[in-house]
This record gives sequence, C-alpha cells and structure tokens, in this order.
Amino acid sequence: MLAIGLAGIATGNLTWIPSAFISLLVSEVPSFLARDLRLVLPVRFNFLIVFALFLHVVGGFYGFYDRVSWWDNITHAMSASLVASLGLVFLVSIDRYYESIQLPRPFIAFFIVMFTMAFGVLWELVEFATDELTGSLMQYSLDDTMLDLMFDGFAGFFVAAATTQYIFKRTPQEKFAESFDVEAIRDRFKEIKGKLKKEDEKKGS
Repeated sequence: MLAIGLAGIATGNLTWIPSAFISLLVSEVPSFLARDLRLVLPVRFNFLIVFALFLHVVGGFYGFYDRVSWWDNITHAMSASLVASLGLVFLVSIDRYYESIQLPRPFIAFFIVMFTMAFGVLWELVEFATDELTGSLMQYSLDDTMLDLMFDGFAGFFVAAATTQYIFKRTPQEKFAESFDVEAIRDRFKEIKGKLKKEDEKKGS
C-alpha cells in the first residue's frame, strides 16, 4: 500500500493516494491496540485486515474494479468477513468476561449476520453520498448495490456458520476469547481510569 501511494505521487495518479495511505494507517491499528491497550489480535485477524485493505487499494489503483467484473464482489466479501469477525470477537468477549451475560450460540450467529448486513447498508449509504457530493461513480447501478449487499450477507452467513460449527465445537470458548487477551485490556482500562482519577484529585486540591 505504501508502494502504491508512492507510485501514485510519482505518476501523477492522485485519485487513490488518500485511500492508499489511509489504508496503510488502518492496517497499523492492531499494532496500536497491542501497544496502548494490550489487545493482541490473532495473526489470522491481522492478515485479514491487511489483505482486505490491500485488495481494495490495488483494485482501485490498477482499475480492476472497472476491468475485472468480479473484483468488487471479492473485496466486498473480504471486507464483510472482516466486519463479521470483529462482531464475533466483541460478542465472545462479552460472553466470556461478564458472568451476568450469557449469549446462546444461535443469537451469536444471528447477531453476526445482522451486524454484517447493517455495516454493508451503511457502506452503501456512504458510497451514495460520495457520488452525490463529488460526482464519482462508486455505485454503478441498483443491481450493483444489491449484488454488493448479497455478498455482504453471504460473508456474514459464512462466518456465522464457520464459528458455530468450528470454533465453538472444536475450540473451547475460553481459549478463543483468551487469545485476544481481553483480561489485559480490562486491567489497562482500570489503570487509565485510576490515573485520570488521581489527576482530577490533584487539580481539585
């Protein structure tokens, strides 16, 4: 993504330079989380984040969205899978670390699908607003929008099915949740809260 951004500057192809550098910054989010909040994402999640962003930037810079008919479908499916996976992490963490909350597996699967679809609708609204404000052509037609939402839904169903059939049956739920080191995150938030409280007491005195 850095190479694409630099190539855009060198060749004068300025359209995808912002997306390249923004995507590069987003790909560093796992490192920021690990450093500041001690949230360590599994390698598979890190790879999925970077790969989804990479496909999007490469497709835009080299015109694959226009020349390859299925490129937009692939990027939507990848991005939707990432969103669905993040929704899964959120739910499993809550279910694991809050004793008062117990989430049945059918609800988790249903939430993943709905969460993915909702994010897909929001993304399409952003594309529509961008086209209206800038005159771009991110949405080619109603058929294109509906097809994007269908692939978002397929990705959500796939992740929901894979997690209920594989993770919860073959991987202990505690082990899966602990792989994200959520306990350390909670301790980190308590530490930050304590520091802020001490600073407020100093100001008050």
